[in-house]
Amino acid sequence: MSEKIGTLYGIGVGPGDPELLTIKAARILGEVDLVFTAASPGNDYSIAQQIAGPHLKPGIEVRRLNFPMVGDEETLTSAWKANAEEIAKVLKSGRSAAFLTLGDSLTYSTYGYVLPYLAETLPPEAVVTIPGITSYQMAASRLNTPLVTGLESLTIMSGVEDPETLGELLDKTDNVAILKTYRSFEKIMNMLKKKGLAQNATLYSKVGLPDEEIHRDLENTTITEPPYLSLMIVKNNRR
Repeated sequence: MSEKIGTLYGIGVGPGDPELLTIKAARILGEVDLVFTAASPGNDYSIAQQIAGPHLKPGIEVRRLNFPMVGDEETLTSAWKANAEEIAKVLKSGRSAAFLTLGDSLTYSTYGYVLPYLAETLPPEAVVTIPGITSYQMAASRLNTPLVTGLESLTIMSGVEDPETLGELLDKTDNVAILKTYRSFEKIMNMLKKKGLAQNATLYSKVGLPDEEIHRDLENTTITEPPYLSLMIVKNNRR
């Protein structure tokens, strides 16, 4: 008889408010044997763990997985494989675990990087993904701003490295949510001003957390460097 394999739950904990976890996510967090969190090697804390805290079992083991913030593909791949091996080892011991991610578990998350490597050694039923509320969904709710209406389109993109990419998208889509805007904030602002859309852009920082900040009409707002947890929603009213 083969040994029982535990289950890994990839859980999106939402953007910051512990009450925004789904009922299913909260239940599972109260049942699993171990919790994995993702962090860069230089950090000694996890925002996702802080958000999920009220739903965790007292004294549960929380194990950090290091995801280096570098551009070297070989270094990244090595880390993803090593993290997948550590997770698989826990599951093969028969224990269940949760992998915490900010926002949604399959939207620009570290969890997504280990999934292909877990699939190489584990049966499909050993991994269950629980979706979560994204930062841009909560950001829109803060100002009661519909993300899309009617036949409008919505484009989701990560921090813009090439401003021309954003420029091309702004010509084709009705609404844009730009996540991790801290990466190229000045370039993003220059392109928005070039397109005449800075007044239609709203910057959200640490949305759902106690020190949340919201800046509207960026045409007339001076911001030099937004924090790591920042995103922007642009309403393209020219189309």
